[in-house]
Amino acid sequence: MELVEAGILNENDIEEATAVSFNPNRCGFENKGEIWVEDILNLGISPVKLIEIVKKRFLALDGVIFEGCSVSGISIYDDAAVLQLAEGNILSSRLIIDAMGNFSPVVKQIRGGRKPDGVCLVVGSCAHGFKDNSTSDVIYSSSSVKKVGSAEVQYFWEAFPAGSGPLDRTTYMFTYVNPQPDSPKLEELLEDYWDLMPKYQGVSIDNLEILRVIYGIFPTYCESPLPAAFNRVLQFGDASGIQSPVSFGGFGSLTRHLGRLSNGIYEAINGDFLDSYSLSLLNPYMPNLSASWLFQRAMSAKKQTNVSPEFINELLDINFKSMQRLGDPVLRPFLQDVIQFGPLAKTLGLVMLTKPQILPSIFKQVDIPVLFDWSGHFFMLGYYTFLSSFMDPVIRSWLNAFPSKMKYEWKRRLEAWKYGSGLDYRL
Repeated sequence: MELVEAGILNENDIEEATAVSFNPNRCGFENKGEIWVEDILNLGISPVKLIEIVKKRFLALDGVIFEGCSVSGISIYDDAAVLQLAEGNILSSRLIIDAMGNFSPVVKQIRGGRKPDGVCLVVGSCAHGFKDNSTSDVIYSSSSVKKVGSAEVQYFWEAFPAGSGPLDRTTYMFTYVNPQPDSPKLEELLEDYWDLMPKYQGVSIDNLEILRVIYGIFPTYCESPLPAAFNRVLQFGDASGIQSPVSFGGFGSLTRHLGRLSNGIYEAINGDFLDSYSLSLLNPYMPNLSASWLFQRAMSAKKQTNVSPEFINELLDINFKSMQRLGDPVLRPFLQDVIQFGPLAKTLGLVMLTKPQILPSIFKQVDIPVLFDWSGHFFMLGYYTFLSSFMDPVIRSWLNAFPSKMKYEWKRRLEAWKYGSGLDYRL
């Protein structure tokens, strides 16, 4: 477990913070059959308990928490970074970790107000009254592309038992869009959600007690992860863009990188490698992340593409069934947002052999320029796989002979090859 290996939690902490577990977990697309898997996104964690556990550990290590404080500005100097608090106080630090998420004001400054390349819109609720509540949906589609306002959308669902009670269940409805003035509003999605959710879950809305309503906007950028733009400031988590463009981001997207980042940050501080170039090595180009953009494009409905409204579900169905045929080494990494060269190549090959007639629709759906761009990332994914598999052992044997700055830089490159090819994943 990444959290245990990074020293953030121990196994008892995880057991204490786990509110509910559930199996099996379903993937399905509009009555085209279902795939059931075990132990994929099958734990519900209590945020209150988890935060309390890590808070106690942080304080025990002489950490200091400033609750209710806001930052009005950051000043960078040769020997320190200084935070100006809105209350008039200041804090100085050798390194500032920007973990303020997608809408971090620092990230807004770096990106210069640039429009996101894609957006995931999510609405949902947690409700009481679900009698059949022991399984989950990792991804499910119950309908084809539909019109919302002047936009076309393909809805997907995710559902799982909530930890607040045996009859409590959380259901999300989400869609991927190319942000435009006519993109659907969250209010419009919520209206559809209340209409569609009862049929999707096989319940009557009158028999449910709505505990809370959930909604969110998750912007994504092709130029991710985000390199450090300033000395002594490092973007972390969603602020860095390290999450997959087809995921909701959040803590789950970060966990596989925790060991790499915690070690790298320690070495950067210890060696005083806090310039923007050195910090950017902690958020390097990752071809498997960039290759994921094709999936978001393929799952985003478009107007006037001369593509069948059922195309997205057909494409996902044939892909998931191909991965299932190829076995767990192909299916499980993909379901956990880890793209690898071998499994991806096998899946694409099997799809083309199984259903070659779908290729023209793929070209129409994602556009030729996007496919060309993706081909470059796919090539780099294979290249990083080669480098991590064959060059890493050779270079690693020489690391201790390198000067400290050179050693730091090469360790980050080796990590980029490993994580950028998905070879950090353990089945």
